[in-house]
Amino acid sequence: MAVLDGSGLGVWSWDLAETEQWSTGVAKLFGFFVEQIPAGTRYLQLVVEEDRASVEARFRSVIAGETANFTIRHRALWPDSSLHWLELIGQRQIDACGQTILVGLVRDISAEHLQAQELEDSQERLGLALNSVELGTWDWHIPSDTLYASARAAELQGITEGSFHGPFQEFFSCILPEDRSRMRQAYRELVEGQRRDYQVTYQARLQDGTVRHLESTARLYRDERGAPLRMAGIIMDITERVLREQHLAASEAKFATLFQGSPDPISLSRIRDGAFLEINPSFTKTFGWPPSEIVGRTAPEIGFWQHDAQRQVLYQQLRREQHLDSVEAQFRTRDGVPITCMVSSRFIRIDRQLCIITTFRDITLRQQAEAALRASEAKFAKAFHASPDAITISERSTGRFIEVNAGFYRLTGYHPEEVIGRTATELAVWPGDQRQQILDLLARDGRVSNWEMLGQDRHGRPKHIEVSVEPIELNGIQCMLLSARDISMLKAAHAQIQHLAYHDPLTNLPNRALLMERLVQQIALHKRQNLRGALLFLDLDHFKHINDSLGHPVGDSVLKMVTRRLEASTRREDTVARLGGDEFVILLTGLSGKRSQVTRHVRDVAEKLRKLLAEPMTFEGNQLQVTPSIGIALIPDHGDTPADLLKRADIALYRAKDSGRNATQLFRSTMQEAASIRLQLESELRLALTHGEFELFLQPQIDSASGMIIGAEALLRWRHPERGLRSPADFIEVLEESGLIIDVGDWVIGQACRMAASLLAAGLVRTDRFSLCINISPRQFHQSEFVERILAALEQTGLPAQMIKLEITEGMVIQNLDDTIAKMHRLRRHGVSFAMDDFGTGYSSLTYLKRLPVDLLKIDQSFVRDALDNGNDAEIIRAIVAMARSLGLQVIAEGVEQQGQLELLQLQGCQLYQGYLFSHPLPFTEFGELLRKQPDRPRK
Repeated sequence: MAVLDGSGLGVWSWDLAETEQWSTGVAKLFGFFVEQIPAGTRYLQLVVEEDRASVEARFRSVIAGETANFTIRHRALWPDSSLHWLELIGQRQIDACGQTILVGLVRDISAEHLQAQELEDSQERLGLALNSVELGTWDWHIPSDTLYASARAAELQGITEGSFHGPFQEFFSCILPEDRSRMRQAYRELVEGQRRDYQVTYQARLQDGTVRHLESTARLYRDERGAPLRMAGIIMDITERVLREQHLAASEAKFATLFQGSPDPISLSRIRDGAFLEINPSFTKTFGWPPSEIVGRTAPEIGFWQHDAQRQVLYQQLRREQHLDSVEAQFRTRDGVPITCMVSSRFIRIDRQLCIITTFRDITLRQQAEAALRASEAKFAKAFHASPDAITISERSTGRFIEVNAGFYRLTGYHPEEVIGRTATELAVWPGDQRQQILDLLARDGRVSNWEMLGQDRHGRPKHIEVSVEPIELNGIQCMLLSARDISMLKAAHAQIQHLAYHDPLTNLPNRALLMERLVQQIALHKRQNLRGALLFLDLDHFKHINDSLGHPVGDSVLKMVTRRLEASTRREDTVARLGGDEFVILLTGLSGKRSQVTRHVRDVAEKLRKLLAEPMTFEGNQLQVTPSIGIALIPDHGDTPADLLKRADIALYRAKDSGRNATQLFRSTMQEAASIRLQLESELRLALTHGEFELFLQPQIDSASGMIIGAEALLRWRHPERGLRSPADFIEVLEESGLIIDVGDWVIGQACRMAASLLAAGLVRTDRFSLCINISPRQFHQSEFVERILAALEQTGLPAQMIKLEITEGMVIQNLDDTIAKMHRLRRHGVSFAMDDFGTGYSSLTYLKRLPVDLLKIDQSFVRDALDNGNDAEIIRAIVAMARSLGLQVIAEGVEQQGQLELLQLQGCQLYQGYLFSHPLPFTEFGELLRKQPDRPRK
């Protein structure tokens, strides 16, 4: 007991009878000697009143058997009023009498409690300090991978409310993947001793999706073996700092970008001594000085200003007004060249130094441009008055003429002094509302280009006019600059060609093109009105014998007589057309009644025509009897498209010929043998493409002036394994209708490019003196990827684009004019040129021809063949050549077989030709030999 008392411990016991026994040590712990303790004093009486109830409750719970061992801490107030903390440690026991007693030790823990309180206060102060700077703390026990983090640290990580206690990976799971590898690398370097402290910045994605920038600093603690034991550190939110730095960097980058990337020269100079601090690349580009020659030097040193007095004046103005805005000043370049600039300056403070930033805008070119403008205005005045076209300037609102040139007098007969101040309405030069139409087009499109209108001169004579209009402003007044030219002669030529395009030149009957148009109209009309019609396809029996025996003039006379008889025997609403040769078609329209009645009527008409045409004719003392064979197709019974009706009438015609000629046949569904033949032909054509049976022959194109071969047309041939070489006339239609023309056309384009490339490589042709013409089918041209296919073929063969010329037809163009023009322009931009094939046989429309980027017109061989004997054909050739010349196009004639034909073409101004007169189409090898024989062929 004495030992315990000496060590500052006290012993006590307490039985259920509430008999207490203390040791001297216990009394000392309460600040008493035993003899000083008032009699009857109980232990609980010495406990501070605030703790007494809890201590007593704990005693009773132990006595009640709720626990055997216990520890109780409480406060005791000493007689000297000092406060102490005691720790009561005891247990429940049974004494010798079987009574339950409590025994234990008492010790003074005031010092320990004070230390704990101080530690708690210190931690609280630390927490307050960390919170005041918004820092979070964390402590990672590495062996157990357990991390403790303060509430602030957890809040920064955005993973929980309050403090965190859990796995390391869970705490840092919000880190963006790109930052994790850097954190692992930093930890490895810390463990390996490559760095002393751990400091990383990273980004954490919070639950709401926002990203926070954090910085973590920590120390590594090792165990006695040197192994990593724990890491403790702090976390700081640096988002605002990062964003501020980013904004600052962005701002500086923007300034640097603007400074360095400005198209205007910029300089930065110091006020203290006037030295240049920095210049941008545009300054160097404009004035010639690189930074190494100007930075650190002053403007007077390098002779930058033309006039130093001007520099002084502008500097004083800058100091007075604190800015300069677009002030004109004169400078010199590094080479001493004078230059005029508009100058803007501002004061700016950089690194506590007052500086001037100046922007220069070179207006030397503008001044030169203004001078050039004055010269241009003088040139405009000369061009205005010297132009052969009529040019007027008029007020846009009133239409009053402000100025007109001499061309206006030539066009209208009005002298300038009769026109100025008057309007077009007063002069009646643009009848009707045409001026308002011009204003509407100008308002919609901003300009008017090549618009056709009808004008008249002072005598009322009408003239076809082509006008272009541009808006201009004169002295603040909105005006129109209008140029006009007389295209009456061109329109007349176009009308002539248009008529010839739709009519047969020999008989003046509608040709195939006009027939097809009328067929389309009549088919639609018959459907709407529930009427019927008929197509009579007529062919003269053995007509070739007349041409062969009596000559073409007699044959032509027979055709004209047949035409007169047919026109005399048909109604005005019916159409008699000549398809070519001895083939005629009669379109009967507006037939009503039952099919049997219509059929009977059509048969009667056909029989009447057959008998009428079979009546004898007398020509030059020769009595002739020409009988016809007639095939009949009913509308709409035998087809609802022109192609179907013609095809079925043609089938019936051949059946009439097969039955002995001089007969009529009505189409029946059993007449399908031709369709079977066509199907067989299509199958053979597919095999021909697969087996490589197609070949390209080349027909030379000649410049008759020099006799040199200037190009060739690639012509397709089919070398049939059984029937030998076949021309396109035997199979091209089937290729078109079946769609095989797409694949065959691709082969033709590729093969033609390879041939041309081979000729070029062999030195037989030159890029600027030879072009290869390739025929393009309508179906092929209207493929969406047509342009890409042409360019791919050129790229694969390495052939220059200007060496190929694509031949298109008029019928192809009008199917989709805008798409055609767009594709042609795309190819033209790459160097590909275009030829209009069979010109004169179709629409020959001046309207679309002006819009098409065509380089060459090809006169169809049908006009050349009969040009010596037929004045109409010669007139067509003359008109085509004249039109080509007016449009700036080349022209070439096809099918030239006689010297007289060539001489006629040369007389009309057509120098280029192709045909049997020079050469048949040749295989590639023979064509190459022909080139080698030219006396002046190009050399490599």
